Amino acid sequence: MLTLRNVVNVEILQEIQTRFSDATGLGVIIADQHGIPVTKPTNFTSFCSQMRSSEEGLQCCVLSDRKVGLMAAEQAKPIVHYCHSGLVDVAAPIILNGKYLGSILCGQVLVENSDENHVDEIREKTKHLPIDQELLRLYFEKIEFTSDKRIEAATEMLQLVANYIIKTGANYLAQEELNEKNQKLMEEMETRSTLENLLQEAQLKVLQSQINPHFLFNTLNTISRLAYLENAEQTQNVTYSLAKIMRYSLRNIDQLVTLREELDYMKNYINIQQSRFRNRIKYEEIVEVDAKALKMPILSIQPIIENAIIHGFEPQNSTVVIKIHIFLKNDNVVLEISDTGVGMTKEAISSIFSHSSVKKSSHTTGIGMNNVQKRIQHYFGEEYGITAIKSQPGIGTTVRMVIPKSGGVLS
Repeated sequence: MLTLRNVVNVEILQEIQTRFSDATGLGVIIADQHGIPVTKPTNFTSFCSQMRSSEEGLQCCVLSDRKVGLMAAEQAKPIVHYCHSGLVDVAAPIILNGKYLGSILCGQVLVENSDENHVDEIREKTKHLPIDQELLRLYFEKIEFTSDKRIEAATEMLQLVANYIIKTGANYLAQEELNEKNQKLMEEMETRSTLENLLQEAQLKVLQSQINPHFLFNTLNTISRLAYLENAEQTQNVTYSLAKIMRYSLRNIDQLVTLREELDYMKNYINIQQSRFRNRIKYEEIVEVDAKALKMPILSIQPIIENAIIHGFEPQNSTVVIKIHIFLKNDNVVLEISDTGVGMTKEAISSIFSHSSVKKSSHTTGIGMNNVQKRIQHYFGEEYGITAIKSQPGIGTTVRMVIPKSGGVLS
């Protein structure tokens, strides 16, 4: 039987839930299709914890979660709703292979202005429950009022988290199906040509799998720290950037996008890194081509920028300037990505595209840049891709990438 519990490990769900709650500051829980909790509540308000402390209150919450989850499933998208007590709840459906398995829910807040006018009505909704009403009233007074923009940002991110859970479940089912195939088919797939095809497909998806656990969860921690140290406005900006990055990175890794989309993605990525490193990263962009007309493989620029930050900036404690210069030359489009970081030795440069570098690299240098190179050559030919890497220790690094103007322009 296909259920949320048997396609996704509950510990994984709990970790995903905790990361999201840390990033948004909202109460979060994951429930099955009946509204029954699959995970332990994270960051719940005292009011809601007190509500669930009684059998009657818990039943009301379960029925409420079931209702809003089903509503989200019917619309196939996140929805904002009021729970049975009158607090704002957001639910994103988890639908796998056409079956609704449950939902991830967050909220337990009141909206500024709109909810302030009917606070008394909300209080009335809980009076019938056999709960210490005086204690419940005190807990109610502590419930946070938040803005529509914060709810909107949380809704956007919640769908992306639900998509991540769905992908995890789909991977599990795919593995189960693979295990059921007979040995003869597996032996046939181990021929040389099949292995080469599988390797190419796997490498095309490496960047996407790297970004999810490594960069995005680190960024969620950064947002959590910002929420504690700074005001909500900056946290909101970083949250928006992250939501856009997550949506972009969930697209198919083997598709073509416009140069404009790639550059917009980079601005969101840089915005997060600037917040993380307290604006010690300066970013410049000079574009001398029609960025909306030119096509290139998705996530072709980000690995090079990430490499500049990880290897050129993080080891030092100063400001680094990252510059992208895009121009035409000999009927080709040239992208020069330079940084003023620590630089690389000739040996380090020569090892970037070596087989050993791919095996040993734990960051972007080997696997990321190898994938950029192979994907560009896959679409445009071996004469294109990363054509030069120039670097001097203590000075910085420049990576030159070339793609065809004629072959990469939207018709």
